[in-house]
Amino acid sequence: MQEEQKISLPYRLLMPVSMVLVNRTGLMEKMPAYITKLHLMIVACYGRKATMELTKLFIARMISTCILVLVFMLLLAAVTGEWLSVLLCGLLLIMLVPLMEVRGLNKRIRLHKRSMLIELPEFLNKLTLLVNAGETVQAAIIRCVESNRSETKSPLYQELAIMSNELKNNRSFARAMEELSKRCALPEISLFTTTVLLNYRRGGDDFVFALRELTRTLWEKRKALARTMGEEASSKLVFPMVITFGIVMIIVATPAILIMR
Repeated sequence: MQEEQKISLPYRLLMPVSMVLVNRTGLMEKMPAYITKLHLMIVACYGRKATMELTKLFIARMISTCILVLVFMLLLAAVTGEWLSVLLCGLLLIMLVPLMEVRGLNKRIRLHKRSMLIELPEFLNKLTLLVNAGETVQAAIIRCVESNRSETKSPLYQELAIMSNELKNNRSFARAMEELSKRCALPEISLFTTTVLLNYRRGGDDFVFALRELTRTLWEKRKALARTMGEEASSKLVFPMVITFGIVMIIVATPAILIMR
């Protein structure tokens, strides 16, 4: 949503044209399977506030990118005079645009879920302490959300804030937990909601023990995720290091070669 407010000038000019193309061609109705899959990805990224209109805007943005690529290639062909080769490259790039956009959306979903997994053990620590101190589960969740309001809203706490509002409006706790699990669509969140629903009626030491065991399990997953993120970061540094090494070798070797000549 915020990205749409930062949209650049070329897209502002082309988006109305792209929206007209989407509406006139009936693109949304001609590819229902693809559109449904794309919409589910957008919902996973933006939450339940994502409507079909946002999916239409996403498709219009892809069309706008294709138009920009085509215009750039036409100008390049006019300057170089190589119409056939440049236009073939342009068509190849246009075919790659939807794949790159969907890949970017997949990356955003992966980061969204990764952020939830990182924050969940900390939330469970707070919840366990409050329940162990005598709070009810509902009151403990509401207090955890309210204590986080001063900070930047994270994906997990955005969903928990929705659940907190539902509990304040007297929605049943079991239903609110089920909706949380559906919105997040994360196995660890489903494990958390299942554990809570199975044990919260017992209360006492049994419930606190179940929360502690779940917290321990999720901390182990967070440690594994941290190791994976560290390996990914180190692998991304390999290519720049190779380039830097090559540049240094050229700088060092060039004077020696010139002297030998």
